[in-house]
Amino acid sequence: MSWALASLALAQPPDAPADPTIDPVVAPSPEDARSDPWLDRAHLWLFNSVWRSARAVDGWFGPEAPDASYYRQTEGSLAPAILWDEYDGFQPRLRFNVDLPLPRMNERYHAFIGRVNRDEYVTERDLSSGAFPNQIGRVEDDETLFGIAYRSPKTGPHFDADAGVRLRFPVDPFVKGAFVLQKGEASRVLFGLRETAFWQNSEGFGFTTRADIERIIKNTWLLRWTGSGTISQETEGVRGYTALTLMRGLPNRRAIAAEVFTTGEFEAPVPTENYGVKFAYRRSIARDWLVMETRISCTFPREELTQERITNWGVGIGFEMFFGTGEFLARPVTF
Repeated sequence: MSWALASLALAQPPDAPADPTIDPVVAPSPEDARSDPWLDRAHLWLFNSVWRSARAVDGWFGPEAPDASYYRQTEGSLAPAILWDEYDGFQPRLRFNVDLPLPRMNERYHAFIGRVNRDEYVTERDLSSGAFPNQIGRVEDDETLFGIAYRSPKTGPHFDADAGVRLRFPVDPFVKGAFVLQKGEASRVLFGLRETAFWQNSEGFGFTTRADIERIIKNTWLLRWTGSGTISQETEGVRGYTALTLMRGLPNRRAIAAEVFTTGEFEAPVPTENYGVKFAYRRSIARDWLVMETRISCTFPREELTQERITNWGVGIGFEMFFGTGEFLARPVTF
């Protein structure tokens, strides 16, 4: 699942050199399983399990497609991590996301399942953090969601929609729809606007407006500013964030990134909930589809008036195992 309007995989001018952070899509093969008795076989087993699940889900809408290659377009990742900071101490995390094609239903529809942060995926009112939650987020904020997504062709303004449930009791169903508009080119300036309307049983009705301004510099640096605001039946005024992110793809499937951010809610007792800076380094290890990421952060959280705002240093290490794709993205998973 992708929560950003655009990534470092944005199209570049025809005469631009290939982006070193993006590799072509690949799928595991049985030969991979012979190179390592456990690592490659575990990867192959995971990929086979998810694409066969896609075939089973697609069977709900009619006979399975005779060509299994349709279902081998399944993509996703599994991301364990351990994070530490002075505010929350040690926090082991596990996130995953799977995108399942549904050719019998319609090529524009996909099933999805993932363990994500509700405020990032459903309401979109918190900073997208890739595979892992924000460092000061709480484990109980993560939920395993299952549903159906509609994606219209991304040529000009387009519409996306999702509907799903939480996979535990109470199920907490949700629906959301988004209008997406992009203008310009990333090689100059790309402006994106995303208007999202949502309903979730635990949150009620709400709206999120998000704006992105991006520019790719010398085909290696991506600079992005993001501003977002949400109003719902559960917020006190407008809840939102701003972030300025700088990423650079390096040769040999490596990348660095930095981000300055603020989060808050205008009419809350503490309007500015948190602000700070984060740095991350990513690289493939052992296999192209296995990425290790290390990060360091310095934030200044405060949730209650009785709390003192502290200098909160943090570190973390995580791994991201991709399946169904050979992409390497400079986008950090721990942000």
